[in-house]
Amino acid sequence: MKGRVLFVSDVYYPYPGGISEHIHQLSINLRELGWETHILTTNFREKIKFEDPPYVHRVGFPIKIPINGSIAPVTFSPRITFLVKKFFRENHFDIVHIHGQVAPTLPLLSLKYSQSINVITFHAAYRRSLLTETLKPYIRGYLSRIKGFIAVSPAAIEPIIKHFGEVDYRIIPNGVSLRRFNPQNKPLKHLMGHKNILFVGRPEPRKGLKFLIMAMPIILSKVPDARLVVVGSGPLLGYYKSMVPDEIRERVLFEGAVDGDVLPRYYVSADVFVSPATRSESFGMVLLEAMASGVPVVASRNEGYRYVVRDGENGLLCEPENEFDLANKIIKVLTDENLRKKIIENGLKTAQEYSWENIAKKVEDYYFYLLGR
Repeated sequence: MKGRVLFVSDVYYPYPGGISEHIHQLSINLRELGWETHILTTNFREKIKFEDPPYVHRVGFPIKIPINGSIAPVTFSPRITFLVKKFFRENHFDIVHIHGQVAPTLPLLSLKYSQSINVITFHAAYRRSLLTETLKPYIRGYLSRIKGFIAVSPAAIEPIIKHFGEVDYRIIPNGVSLRRFNPQNKPLKHLMGHKNILFVGRPEPRKGLKFLIMAMPIILSKVPDARLVVVGSGPLLGYYKSMVPDEIRERVLFEGAVDGDVLPRYYVSADVFVSPATRSESFGMVLLEAMASGVPVVASRNEGYRYVVRDGENGLLCEPENEFDLANKIIKVLTDENLRKKIIENGLKTAQEYSWENIAKKVEDYYFYLLGR
């Protein structure tokens, strides 16, 4: 065994999202490299099925609050301080690796009671965070306990430098599981027969689903057999359903939350994957999942997505909050076969570069650097 690593996060499965997948896959791949990994998180009751690995430890329960145009869980319990202190008293780790912001309560308490080398990965990109600004004096006292800083992209580190000054960091991006997402997955029968435009994500304002729905009439005027398939659930789902015009209602499917073992089949059932996020995207793990599945990608031209997508090579970028440009790019992918083949081929190569085997090795190298230092 090379060492013991604890991942700490307010977000983990069955709560869906990029951070959950990041922690899950990084844990699996570090274990394959010879590390003993554990995960400290909170208790979730979500609609998707998920069975905890034996190395998952849960405390408290989540309270969901609005942060940076999204809804994020924060761990709460009347006994949370006692529970975290007890956990660290009973367990020793070489590395404690926090994922997300330095936020109350689980990340900050873990920093307080950890006697290990502390590392944090920043996943979010935002211009301004009221939570961070409010807690800034309190958080600053804990930054000295963090010895390693990782950002999944340049967009993810900028807010930290803005709020807390320069830190010594490394860019280590998200990865994609090529065992889970690949073109060999079996398409879903109920989605066959149309040119499927796939959206995967929480239906919330910053994900841009509004503009994709607004683009559908334009797309259907040029591609009459197109259909939008929306995968994801959240409190605003009813609002987005009500946005769909009656005349195209049969061409928009809301599939809700889907189990992790079924999600890869949605990708291979799609003719194009679209992520029209308007802001605060640091990377775009869903883009890699689509590329690995052999599906062409159309995404908004935000800083996080530009880190992954090379416009015209492994995907197409469109202007944020512009349903006309979005529609035109989707139409182009659906009707230009030579462009489709080029984007799919380059997308598969990109996914290989970002395989979790490669990303986990980069994280391991950073751990060794910190342990040696």
